[in-house]
Amino acid sequence: MKEIGLLILQPSPFCNIDCDYCYLAERSSTKKMSLDVLHKTLDRVFESGLVGGQLSVVWHAGEPLAVPLAYYEEAFRLMATWGIPEGKIVHNFQTNGTLINDAWCEFFLKNNCSVGVSVDGPAHIHDKHRKDRAGKGTHDKVMRGIEFLKKHKVPFHSISVITADALESPDEVFDFFLENEIHSVGFNIEEQEGIHQISTLGGGVSTSGRIEKFMRRCYELQKASDGAVRIREFDRAFQALARTEEMDKEVMNHNDQSMAFGIISIDWQGNISTFSPELLGGKSVKYGEFCFGNTMTDSLLSIKENPGFIRIAEEIQEGMRMCQESCQYFSYCGGGAPSNKYYENGSFASKETMYCRHTVQLPFDIVLADLEKTLLIAHN
Repeated sequence: MKEIGLLILQPSPFCNIDCDYCYLAERSSTKKMSLDVLHKTLDRVFESGLVGGQLSVVWHAGEPLAVPLAYYEEAFRLMATWGIPEGKIVHNFQTNGTLINDAWCEFFLKNNCSVGVSVDGPAHIHDKHRKDRAGKGTHDKVMRGIEFLKKHKVPFHSISVITADALESPDEVFDFFLENEIHSVGFNIEEQEGIHQISTLGGGVSTSGRIEKFMRRCYELQKASDGAVRIREFDRAFQALARTEEMDKEVMNHNDQSMAFGIISIDWQGNISTFSPELLGGKSVKYGEFCFGNTMTDSLLSIKENPGFIRIAEEIQEGMRMCQESCQYFSYCGGGAPSNKYYENGSFASKETMYCRHTVQLPFDIVLADLEKTLLIAHN
């Protein structure tokens, strides 16, 4: 049985801003997870026997900081009394950054929380898509939040959604992270997902060419910065190229998004989902609900008997087999992301997606070509 690699908790579906590429359907709801649901959820997780040495918890799937700090202070205080061994849980917050202040930073430090901040680069790119609920750009508020993190020396990384507006300005995007001393960034290519069904990137050969040009230039700039800014996609490619054959088998057998229970996502009501986190709260005419039980009434392992879970798990496995038979990158990614397959191709039993082409294959090819060139020069 696959150990839980990641537990995603949705303290609330609500988000205080309104990004036009957001995939979440219920982000106007201010409901929040009760401490009873949180307690029962952690009981279910630990009684499952699926927790290994350490459990990584990500507070996400809405804007977690829109839930009052007092909620987390009480939740963390109670968790300390629940018999969970110290250090067994590592907490992570993925935030839009607009609500970070001194008090939040003190809380992050006190509880050794990791922080991820969503910021799409310079203001004119960021504010095109990441607006508040009054339609105003959020860049200034995000940067204020980042300054609080820096002042308190809270370690953080960033996630940047790459839209059509960013593609024309790779130098400007990269220089933004360099100049603001944001040392680690992940590029999420804007995709069709959840309720966001039309990407500004569109598709086709011309789009792929523009994305390739953007990524190649960012790779050149990363090298020139001498590691001052690390781009997640290139670092993953380097790590993959350094792996042994045995490590490749591990990747093939342990793609957390394609293996049941590798990632567990729990919404504010205790509803249980697994596989890709982006499935949480989703549903379709074809598959029904993407939640397979509820922690208040069901154990984690009992969801294996849910007919919807069985069907989706079987189709995901079929999709993995299809990838293995046809894709030379399979040992690198282990079969892709089921949510992307469903939302782009209409079926979990399918193959290549935009995520595959631009987030997996392209960075791998760029890094491999550069290493081969470097070795050739050294050999000569």
